[in-house]
Amino acid sequence: MDLARIVGPVRSDLNIFEDKFLRTLETKVELLNTVIRYVARHKGKRLRPGLFFLIARLRGNMDEQGYEAALIIELIHTATLIHDDVVDQSEMRRGTASVHSVWNNKIAVLVGDFLFAQALNKMMDLESPAINRVLAKVTTRMSEGELLQVQQSQSLHIEEDVYFRMISDKTASLISASCQIGSIVGSKYDGNDGDQFWRFGNYLGSAFQIQDDLLDYIGDEEITGKPAGNDLKQNKVTLPLIYALSRNGRTDPQKLRELVSHAKSPKQLREIRDLVIDSGGVDYARERANDFIEKAMDILASFADSEYKRSLEEMGQYVAIRSS
Repeated sequence: MDLARIVGPVRSDLNIFEDKFLRTLETKVELLNTVIRYVARHKGKRLRPGLFFLIARLRGNMDEQGYEAALIIELIHTATLIHDDVVDQSEMRRGTASVHSVWNNKIAVLVGDFLFAQALNKMMDLESPAINRVLAKVTTRMSEGELLQVQQSQSLHIEEDVYFRMISDKTASLISASCQIGSIVGSKYDGNDGDQFWRFGNYLGSAFQIQDDLLDYIGDEEITGKPAGNDLKQNKVTLPLIYALSRNGRTDPQKLRELVSHAKSPKQLREIRDLVIDSGGVDYARERANDFIEKAMDILASFADSEYKRSLEEMGQYVAIRSS
C-alpha cells in the first residue's frame, strides 16, 4: 500500500508544507546548512503531517497557522530522530548513514538542538494556547518515554503495561499531537473533538510502533533500512519478546532469557528470533496492533464519508501491513 497515494487528497497541503519546511531550515552557518541538506534529502514518510492535514481537512479548516503548527511537529520529530541515533549509536537511518555516523556525536546533538530551537521559536509565534499546551505535553512525554526505555533495557523483566506506556510516550504521543492539533486547526480552534483525535493518534501510533518492533523479527533489511535484530542488540525488550518470555508462549522462557542475556552473535540473534516466532510472540504482537487499529477506526465511524475519512481509514490499513 502506497502512502503517497493515501495522502493524495492533501497533496497540495504537503507541497506547501515541504516548501516551508526547507525555508525554515536555512541558516547562515555553512556546516549546519550542509547537515540540514543531508537530512532533508533523506526525509521520511511524512506520516505526521499527512495525518495532520487529513484530520484538519476532515474537520473543515486549514490556515496559515495550521502550516506553522505542522512545521513545529516535524521539527520536533526530526530532532528526536537525530538524538535517538546518537543515544542508540545507530549507524543507519532510513537506509542511509545517520547524521552522527557521517559527522560525529557532537555535531548531531547540536543539529538536533538547532531543530528544537526552531520549533520553540515557532511556538512563540503561534496564537493558540491550546496548541502550545499539546506541544508542551508531548515533548515532556517523549523524554519520559526515552528514559523509561533506557531504564527497561537494563532488565528482561518488563510487563506489558509498562511496554505500552513506553511506546505511548516515546512514539505514539507525537502522532497523537499531530492528530489532536490537526483537529484543533480543523475546528477553527474551538477545541471540539481534540481529545478523541488524541486517542485516535495514540491507537494508530501504538500500532505503528508494534509493527516497527515486529520488523526486527520478520522484516527484510533491504526494505526496512536497518539490520535485523537491531533492537535485540540494543537490549530493547519489545512486545514479541515480552510475550515469548512469559508463561503464555510455546517455548521455554528460561532458555530464551538465558540466550538473550548473553552476548548476541549473528547466530544467537537468529536463534532468538526463531524462538520468539515459535513461541507465538510475533502473532500475539500483530493481534495487539490490529486491536489498536480497530479502536482508531471506531473513532472515525461517527464522521460523514469523505475522501479525507477514506484516506484516514486506509492509513490504518497501511500501518497494519507496512514493511518499512
